[in-house]
Amino acid sequence: MRFNTFDQVAEWYNNTKPLGGKDNKGLDIRPIGARRYKYYRIKKCDEDTYALIDGYFDPDRDNEEYALDMTAILWSRRFGKEYIRIRNLPEGWVNFTRAEFHRNHLPSTMQYLQHQSGKHEVRVLTPEGSVTYGLPKTKYKWDYNANTAGVDDGALLEFRRDGDKWVRVSAPIRTTSLRIDKELKKELKPDIEAWYEQTQILAPMLNARDYDVRHTYATSLSKYLSTRKEHASVYHIAFLRGIRSSAAREILLDHEHEMRTALMALIAYRIGLYSVMVGNKDIKDMRSAYNSTMNKLLGLSKTEEI
Repeated sequence: MRFNTFDQVAEWYNNTKPLGGKDNKGLDIRPIGARRYKYYRIKKCDEDTYALIDGYFDPDRDNEEYALDMTAILWSRRFGKEYIRIRNLPEGWVNFTRAEFHRNHLPSTMQYLQHQSGKHEVRVLTPEGSVTYGLPKTKYKWDYNANTAGVDDGALLEFRRDGDKWVRVSAPIRTTSLRIDKELKKELKPDIEAWYEQTQILAPMLNARDYDVRHTYATSLSKYLSTRKEHASVYHIAFLRGIRSSAAREILLDHEHEMRTALMALIAYRIGLYSVMVGNKDIKDMRSAYNSTMNKLLGLSKTEEI
């Protein structure tokens, strides 16, 4: 069911009988489609707000405020104007179900696009014509230890109805693009190349094929980062995650840095250098993996507003 207006959403809610049964008692569950799919439903927040829920976050089960912030589609009416808000999932979550939900339940003047690269977009009919907006995943996550979600980063799209078209009213979203900062990479290229050559020479002595050895390197790097008040788990560091680009650049540029060997060993393993040494991987694939790894590790991707 594709709802094109606020009134259509309200009408569907009003005309849909809540699910019965002891498991649903007092929950006011009104499905969008087939009643056996109770997780796809409409929740009335108040007379001017309706949430279209896909089951990832449930205001009857989770923190209500956060669940409604994270709902797939939120219809609202303010000062006589209709608004629709569209949201992706948090970073690290698999969102095939949410993407399908958006495709099935956004207005007919909107189209949800998901590319093989993982990029998500919404194509919208506006007064200026058809416009495509990126919809990245959000960093707004629930912290179960602190029992809070922190501050919303605004990674969402909201539109106001203008006849049968839509006008974007949400602020631009700051996001890291796949485009590389060419000027910064040009500046660091001599050191990146020198690191690559040195890694190939030292790899046999670094012995990063051994799990215990890699764990030792990761532990050393984790302890070092903690002295900089940059805390990351040994597990994440072993996969080259949680290392701030400022720290990685510092190690890259200082040829005498105490953590140079540890970081070099972890990179050597992650790019498949040891697999190349035994003939199980093509050197071109390793070089490609090296480029991608360094781009990410050194923070060479641009941050832009979309």
